[in-house]
Amino acid sequence: MIMKCLAIGALILATATLPAHAADTNLKNLDFDLSKVSRDNFYDVVVPLAKAEGTVTMYNFAGSFSDTWKELTTRFEAKYGIKVNYTDVVGDQANQQLIAVQKAGQDAPVDVYFAGGGGYPLLSSTGVVGKIALTKILPNMDHYDPVLAETVFGKPHGGAFPLVHMNQTAIGYDSAFVKEADLPRNFDDLLAWAEKNPKRLGVTLPSKGGSGSGFIYSVALNYLKGDCRAKLTDYSQSLEQAEDWAMTSECLEPVWDYYRKLLKVSELTNGNADTLNLINNQQLYMGTVWEDQVMTFLGNKQLPDSFRLTLLKGGQVGSGDAIFVPANAKHVAAALLLIDMAFSKDFQTWKLEHKASRSPRTDISDNLISAETRAHVLPDSVYPRLSVTAFWDMATALSEALNEKVLNQ
Repeated sequence: MIMKCLAIGALILATATLPAHAADTNLKNLDFDLSKVSRDNFYDVVVPLAKAEGTVTMYNFAGSFSDTWKELTTRFEAKYGIKVNYTDVVGDQANQQLIAVQKAGQDAPVDVYFAGGGGYPLLSSTGVVGKIALTKILPNMDHYDPVLAETVFGKPHGGAFPLVHMNQTAIGYDSAFVKEADLPRNFDDLLAWAEKNPKRLGVTLPSKGGSGSGFIYSVALNYLKGDCRAKLTDYSQSLEQAEDWAMTSECLEPVWDYYRKLLKVSELTNGNADTLNLINNQQLYMGTVWEDQVMTFLGNKQLPDSFRLTLLKGGQVGSGDAIFVPANAKHVAAALLLIDMAFSKDFQTWKLEHKASRSPRTDISDNLISAETRAHVLPDSVYPRLSVTAFWDMATALSEALNEKVLNQ
């Protein structure tokens, strides 16, 4: 025990007496040598430093995740005795706050930020994201998806902006009204089912909900081929470039034609929750949904127990949200320790069981959750096989063009 304490003390001394290494990353307040930290010595080095900091501040942009982070922060405080100051924020406002702080060279008001995954281009281009290769040094990221370890929605992040929560767009239906034999298997089937069952399919308006914008991008992925598909999946495009292409390209005629036919026989709903509410009220039998939101509605008895999910052949968009250390964070060690716990197998499994929050860990599957939860998440036969990567800027561009090409005609 004495030797262990001496070893830890030596590591602390070694790191604490080295010059600041903020210049090696972009972390303004880094006061230990991050280059000396590895998975092997992470806890020996970081835990004492984090306890000396004594506190860590976390922002959460997603209102539906408050209870999830309460579970994490409660565990964290109990294990390490480090106080977590937790705040729910509005994502766009928090992003602008951090950008302003970064420009002013001030300390960030937050050490750990759970942010929308699609915000990476903005936050990284403005210097807000701390350049820490989290995926390479955190022990609990040793089973992290190797592609996501380096990229987020096709854009390289160097391990600094890892997705901690993954969610999946899907087709949701009430199995009391839609029998297994009639279930659509692909996009053509879905159109045929809607024509056979007029006004029983809900399609979320893309500008009002991600289940809708994810669906329009999935439709495009299914029907575009060759050079058109290559352009559709060119993640290097900015939002403005995607908007120009979506508004002018003839490649997208199959998408507009599909929507013209589909919207004649389906209901265009006013958002993700609206789609689910209409299914719960039995006005609709099927709709475009998010898997994790369905779990929340089921938990609140806002959907019938007979509600089920599937994915269409050709693939439907999967997305996710990230957790990172802002460049001007004041409590870097405590931030690293909290983020590490967020990726632990135990917490990631809890998240899947209670929130249908998919994990970026490669060692977590539906086999780890209860039979009751498995009945209400996407079945193994379609997930993750039919999950495709989101390109949200392109999805936004398609959503805007839909207004011009179809809805306003």
